[in-house]
Amino acid sequence: MKNVFRWFLIAGAVVGLLALCSGFALWQGLHEFAMHPDVSLSINGEDIDIQGLRDLGSTPWYEVMFGMTVAGLVVCLILPIVLVFSIGLPILLTVMILGGVAFGLLSLGSLLFSPFIILALLLWLVFRNKRRPAQGMPQAAPRA
Repeated sequence: MKNVFRWFLIAGAVVGLLALCSGFALWQGLHEFAMHPDVSLSINGEDIDIQGLRDLGSTPWYEVMFGMTVAGLVVCLILPIVLVFSIGLPILLTVMILGGVAFGLLSLGSLLFSPFIILALLLWLVFRNKRRPAQGMPQAAPRA
């Protein structure tokens, strides 16, 4: 079972790397496509100004790397913490509260019914089978 999880982890890392490479290639292709002056983008009949993409070509590489680092930290660190605190913590608190209520009810029940439990124990001790089979006597063979 450990190998299955290991293979899933490797496959997930490969898919993430492929997504990163394809996103970079798509970004570079879109950037190269938008750099031509006669290119226009039209969606539902409305022309979209792609001058911003043309201006983005002059962005220094360290600003892009800083933005990618911040985005990576948000996805890899902040998002799991938010999910743990928004989903895991309420579930944990609910289970702890329900467990405390169940413990309290069982404790109260055992306290209230303790005389009956002691009486049942005494009756069992009085009426139990006191005879035990002898050590030296052979047991009867089972029927076929």
